[in-house]
Amino acid sequence: MIKRVQLLVFGLIAIFSSFNLQAQESFSVLGKVMSANFNEPLAGALVKSPEGEAVYTDENGNFKMTVVNVPTNISIEFLGFESVTVTPEKNGTSYVTGVIRLKEKTTFLKEVQVSAAQMPFRNSFEGSNYYVSPKLMNDIQPISTEEVLKTIPGVNAIGDMGLSNRLNVSIRGSWGRRSEKVLMLEDGSPISPAPYTAPGVYYNPISDRVDAIEVYTGADILRYGPNNMFGIINYITPKPPQQPGLRAKFSGGQHGYLTGLLSYGGTWNKVGSQIEAVYKKFDGFTDNSNVAMINLNAKIFAELSETQSLYCKISGQFEDNLASLSALTPYTFALDPKQNPFDADRFTMHRYGLDIIHKWLPSKDASLTTKIFASDFARDWWRQVNVVIKAADVRNYVGEEIFSDRYSYLEGHSAGDEDFVRVGRINLGNEATTDSRWHFTVSAIEETFQKSWNHDTWTNQIEFQIKGYSETYKDIVLANDSTRWATNGRFTTDLAYSLKSFSGYVRDHFTWKRFQVTPIVRMEQVWMDQLNRLTASQNPDIDDENELKRNNSYYVIQPGLTLGYQLDHLKVFGSVYRGYIAPSKYFAFLVERDGVLTNPLVDEFDSNIKPEVSLNAELGIRGEFIPGRIYGQVAYFSNSISNFYLAGWNEFFDKLGTIRIQGIEAAMRIECLPLSSDHKFSIQPNLTLLKSTVQSGELVDRHLFSQVKHSQATREEFVNKVNGNPDGYDVFVKNQSGQEIELDRPVTVDDLSFITKTVYRFGDGGIQDGATPYSPPVAFTINLFYSYKNLTAGFGFNHVGKQYAEFANFENESADGAIGVIDPFQSMDVNLNYDLNLERTRCTVFIVCKNLTDKVFVASRLNRGQSGIMPGGFRQINAGINFIF
Repeated sequence: MIKRVQLLVFGLIAIFSSFNLQAQESFSVLGKVMSANFNEPLAGALVKSPEGEAVYTDENGNFKMTVVNVPTNISIEFLGFESVTVTPEKNGTSYVTGVIRLKEKTTFLKEVQVSAAQMPFRNSFEGSNYYVSPKLMNDIQPISTEEVLKTIPGVNAIGDMGLSNRLNVSIRGSWGRRSEKVLMLEDGSPISPAPYTAPGVYYNPISDRVDAIEVYTGADILRYGPNNMFGIINYITPKPPQQPGLRAKFSGGQHGYLTGLLSYGGTWNKVGSQIEAVYKKFDGFTDNSNVAMINLNAKIFAELSETQSLYCKISGQFEDNLASLSALTPYTFALDPKQNPFDADRFTMHRYGLDIIHKWLPSKDASLTTKIFASDFARDWWRQVNVVIKAADVRNYVGEEIFSDRYSYLEGHSAGDEDFVRVGRINLGNEATTDSRWHFTVSAIEETFQKSWNHDTWTNQIEFQIKGYSETYKDIVLANDSTRWATNGRFTTDLAYSLKSFSGYVRDHFTWKRFQVTPIVRMEQVWMDQLNRLTASQNPDIDDENELKRNNSYYVIQPGLTLGYQLDHLKVFGSVYRGYIAPSKYFAFLVERDGVLTNPLVDEFDSNIKPEVSLNAELGIRGEFIPGRIYGQVAYFSNSISNFYLAGWNEFFDKLGTIRIQGIEAAMRIECLPLSSDHKFSIQPNLTLLKSTVQSGELVDRHLFSQVKHSQATREEFVNKVNGNPDGYDVFVKNQSGQEIELDRPVTVDDLSFITKTVYRFGDGGIQDGATPYSPPVAFTINLFYSYKNLTAGFGFNHVGKQYAEFANFENESADGAIGVIDPFQSMDVNLNYDLNLERTRCTVFIVCKNLTDKVFVASRLNRGQSGIMPGGFRQINAGINFIF
């Protein structure tokens, strides 16, 4: 009986409760949250009702909330912005807030600012710049940052390794190997192991932890240095989310691809923090090219008071991979582009990074920002020494055991006189190896002061910065002739570099009505030295190793000016500035005499080489060409470079060169459907037109005929080049006495075997139409995106035009693949994303296909005689899921 009464009571309670719920009317509240400072959407802002309902804005800054009572006050909070409360207005059956603009707090830091803007540029940067938003990064799910960078106007991603952990990009025609002439940043701090003495990018963040990418190319890049001649790439990592929560991402695919990401973070009162761990594994597109990477990082941003904030970021990345400089010959590329017999080439590295930033507001219109950054990078790269031999001789040279193990794919294939294969060098029956050990440390402190004045018709902001900087670099090379698995050997190189610099800039940004003027001047003084420790250890007559140090010091002054005029929806801008590239270890310790570089004398320890410098100019327009429909940026640029030295792999301008590079860039976004429609379709084309000309200089090449295995076609092409323009070439050979002499007659094919060096003379009376390597005259990308509610589908097409691989501009391909033009190539990608909401968990599932056609092409010849052909274009299909709890 009691049980029946209980059941009746519970039943009545359930019925009354359902009546009560049905009586409660629900309402929808819609709105959009934007940044008041730069008119950009804010993704991830927290929107709350008085009853506790909460949602977050999407990647476009939009939100939709369901509440059970008539909404009176809606509050919006976002880390680093001033919170606001608004009252929605009734609009039919819903309530709307309209566009809510949050004002950035003066204590906020640009290092933790991530814009959700869908425009392909940032309004906060004066001059030309390009921007890849978190939305686009999420849609395409890149396996590497190289995949994203190749879609940006002016950027040429040069193929090398599949995951771009040793990135090769050029901007506006710069030499692209290891991105040596591009300043690479992560959250505003340099990531090259040693930006001055060794600027090659041997650390690149895992793409899964990159939220957005900025590329700066206007005069405002003088805020950064060194290597600000061509452009700057800044990776932006996620800032702490507004709501505390856990994020987990897992993806996998072909070629052993696997990524796992786990992070936890949130905002508590005025403190935001996040910790993150990423693991990435990939077997590579070619044999013996697998990589495993781990990245651990943590960051915290705290508003200490109304006038102070503090930011701290610490990170560590570790890599262990099979990585080879050795690549393919045309013969092996045609047989099987996935072949790589060098199974003992191993690259291990670690990098630790630290950023600490404190911002203080002495008054409401002034700020003082102190930044400390430091990094420690070390790598150990054991590689097999390789030689190029005729394919018919491989079995006899390497022996039956090695042939069966790693060259059996050659079995049964005929080979001609111009068919070659790259193999490990054999010494007394063993394969020779070499090891390159690098260790770098970087530390710096900078102070930046800003002061603003605001009046009815004009505003003015002045900015000063001073920076003290230090870096060290230890370069050790070992050799071993006993086994390809060696992990130790004899020292052949032991160099130590150290560098200190003191720099600063003054920048003024003045706005009067629609006009903007931004002058800037940067100054830098550098002191650097080199010590050959191996030589010092073998000299019994010195009292102090510093006696043998080579020194070099220089200073550079860089003025710049940006002008702008704001129309209703468009901004016209132009800028001019002086850029520079720091002299790296390759030539920083040479001596210049009358424009010609030489090695210093035995007792001469002071070098005088100065930086490469340029005069850069641009003119552009950006904004909404048709409001709500078409927006983007178009810019013309012209760079004139002097003191040019570093030309490529074993190519150097001994008589410093001058180069002119000019072109047009365009980045657009076209919305094809009404903005009010649930269906969205956008076209995002990017275009680069480029023309480069070597105007003067003398390039010396001692390896064109000592390392490269030429084909009959390249031999004849070289002879025709020299004899067709004898004033443009000097050819040196050894005579019967072993002396190096210059040929004073037309060159014949028979002479090529005796050539010791060639000199290319550019300019009047010489070579007048020479182009710089890896500067394709045309490159473009078209991305198409369709979305409906929670579904997004995308298609991307990328085209890169014909480009030369060296300053000699060979059209034909050598027998080892080291030289020759790189033909145009294309790639196509597709992606599909679907968003789910599972109670309190947001979830995205995705599938992507890279290089849909699986058409393998020659991507580069970056390492010339040591490598040959670097292939690209392999298909990669991945799928994954992303949770936010």
